[in-house]
Amino acid sequence: MTICIAALAEDGKKLILAADQMITASIPIAYQFETDDVKKIYEIGENVVALTAGNALFAHEIIENSRKKVISANTESGTPQTVGQIAEIVRKEYQDYRRNMAIRRALEPRGLTIEKYYEKQQSLHPGVIQEIEKALLNDNIGVELIIAGHDSEEKCHIYSITHPGILVSHDALGHACVGIGAPHATYFLIGENYKKTMSKIEVRGLVEEAKRRSEVAPGVGTETTIIELPREIQQPPEIESSRIESP
Repeated sequence: MTICIAALAEDGKKLILAADQMITASIPIAYQFETDDVKKIYEIGENVVALTAGNALFAHEIIENSRKKVISANTESGTPQTVGQIAEIVRKEYQDYRRNMAIRRALEPRGLTIEKYYEKQQSLHPGVIQEIEKALLNDNIGVELIIAGHDSEEKCHIYSITHPGILVSHDALGHACVGIGAPHATYFLIGENYKKTMSKIEVRGLVEEAKRRSEVAPGVGTETTIIELPREIQQPPEIESSRIESP
């Protein structure tokens, strides 16, 4: 299910991000493979990116839908959305996507829409109601996200979005990890006494090693993409990344 890591540096002025290149999906069958042809880090705003762990097909749809809404919000407001505002847009899209998947799995095979379900709920068998309610509340799309970036206020921010659409700010701690390798990466950063006041070079070294430590988890790839935010002025708008391979 991969690994994604985000860590603040230089007291929040810099941001180091890392992701492996393992792709996981489950339609029509469960499969995973390592490639650099499919994105794990998406540009979603000005100096704001999304890192995706879990089902790559679902994550792609969520991020692409969110990106359109971010562009629309930028146009309406006349100014770029902040990292927090973008994270909230993605959170809502995540919840909408999960809800729609639950409806397709639990209601549509029974010939029901969500409106018809609540309208006819009293006439349905209790067992059917219990099954549908369980799906609506607990259906897990298998996607975890990190939204991270640099605001115009000259500070970087990190948010995570996990099942069933919980948005959490990690600015106080300074780092966030998602995916099956997250425990290994998190405990390494804690054990190495990571601090968000560390230099960019120090934090990058810790993030790279945390990624390597996470590779003991099944489903974490050995190839790595590392990016730094904010970008230098001379860098093009595309994601600038360096690839490292574990020895």
